[in-house]
Amino acid sequence: MKKRHNMVSRTRLTNTSRRRQLLKRLHQKVTIRRQQFQICEFNSDLAEAC
Repeated sequence: MKKRHNMVSRTRLTNTSRRRQLLKRLHQKVTIRRQQFQICEFNSDLAEAC
């Protein structure tokens, strides 16, 4: 009997795509947090200057 590798490759493919989606979401969250932090720093510097 031959072994079928279709299911193994399919699960591996879905796992990699899921991992890629999670990384994208995490990266978006990180970039948003960085932008918010930069805005807060800018506002605080502006308040100190006035």
